[in-house]
Amino acid sequence: MEIGELKILFKYIADTRHSYLSPVEVYLADKKNPKLLQLYKCILNGKVKNHSEAAEFILGKSASDKEYNSLKNQLMERISVLALEIDPEKALKAMASRHIFRSYRYLFAGMFLYRIPATIILADEFLNKSVVKGDFINDPLVTMLSSFWKSDLNALKNQPEEFYENKKQFNISLKRFADESKLRLYESELNLIQSGSHMTQYRFVSKAKKYYLEAKKIHEQYQSYHTYLTYAIIGIRYGFFSKNYDLVIEMANLRDELFIKHPQYVSYYLTSMTSTYRMIAYMYLRKYEEGKQEARVMISKMKTGNRDWLAILEYYFLLCMHSGNYEQALNVYYDVFKSVYYQSLNPEYQERWKYFEPYLNFIIPDQFPKESINLLGFLDEMSYYTSHKGDNNIIIMVGQIIVMMDMDEFEKLAERTTYLESYIKKYVEKKIYPRTWIFLNMMLKLFKNNFNAKKTSMQVDKQFQMLTPFEGNPLYCIDGIEVIPYDTLWQDIIKKLFKKQSRA
Repeated sequence: MEIGELKILFKYIADTRHSYLSPVEVYLADKKNPKLLQLYKCILNGKVKNHSEAAEFILGKSASDKEYNSLKNQLMERISVLALEIDPEKALKAMASRHIFRSYRYLFAGMFLYRIPATIILADEFLNKSVVKGDFINDPLVTMLSSFWKSDLNALKNQPEEFYENKKQFNISLKRFADESKLRLYESELNLIQSGSHMTQYRFVSKAKKYYLEAKKIHEQYQSYHTYLTYAIIGIRYGFFSKNYDLVIEMANLRDELFIKHPQYVSYYLTSMTSTYRMIAYMYLRKYEEGKQEARVMISKMKTGNRDWLAILEYYFLLCMHSGNYEQALNVYYDVFKSVYYQSLNPEYQERWKYFEPYLNFIIPDQFPKESINLLGFLDEMSYYTSHKGDNNIIIMVGQIIVMMDMDEFEKLAERTTYLESYIKKYVEKKIYPRTWIFLNMMLKLFKNNFNAKKTSMQVDKQFQMLTPFEGNPLYCIDGIEVIPYDTLWQDIIKKLFKKQSRA
């Protein structure tokens, strides 16, 4: 990196900067380091011809001195932002201030300098820095493009050995970039599938498994920042699709390995999401204490009140409902509706929180404020279970049943017996929703017995035992659509019916 090249670059930036950018001197003025602006001016004005003269003029030291090299690197750091016509004041508050962007800043600054005559050495210097600053040792995209442009520079400088070395590095980086990009596409596809119903997820289990096994091989080969994240998410998605919740926990722990080995890549969002995945898995496994521990980590990491916080609170709410901590579930419900962000959420997400209201009313009738919801309106507004809402259909249907039971609307419920039976046959697949299939058939038996609690309890005892948690029970894990575990909900339904029937 020669002084003459720096002078060309400084003059180019000063002459071509956009009107929204302040003069270069503004960004180089630093009270803590006044030598920075002095170095810029003496190079631009031609007072020094080489680094030896600059070091002597500014510091009275040699060009190899650490203080001068630090000063020179700081100058290049700031100038590289201006070379890309980025406003440094805004950059500090945006992506440009983050470590991931640094490699790309140098990369494109190097590309920019490569296009300016007489700046070949400086372009080479910036491209080298882009690799050194590369995210997670060497971001493959940065390394690939840097090697590509550097090989061109080597050809221009007639350096065959360096040319072939950079060509080799380009091929290596290209292969890694292709592999990591493939994983990102796999992750994106599984994310789209994950947003659908459990039935949709079940149908794509084989594809998720294929992606998981391929991602495992790629991660074992590179063990890079991106493979840690993408392989883990692919594994988590496959775990949820296949109901292998131990795999979900294993993959979440893999993400933690990255944060332990490389704490510079930790963010509150990443760690809170890792805890969220584990919390959900523990909830489905009925390991509620472990789930609560993860919830505490999740809540402590997430910024209270924002949209991410609201999205995650749904799972925390369900954990509270599953573990019997109904008062805390009620507090979470209040927190959501009080949030200033609630009204800006997707309407479907807002509606989903309303699905939980009849369950709160059913399980804690003396504490849940009935004036906050219109239970009769719930029956009309939720578009009944003929609407196409995926998994929400069953949540709505069960909610409607328990609301009507609370309101002693048994005649209206009896009228829906035939519909309930046909709905189970048509929409509830035993392989996908095994616990739901059993529970709804128990409810159907209750309907057919004219809601006789004693008679029905005796007839469905074997089915009920299949829903209860005990060691070795293949249906121990919760179905993902249970607001309250079906075994708990069934017991509460029978208790309420016994009380109603004993008073009759």
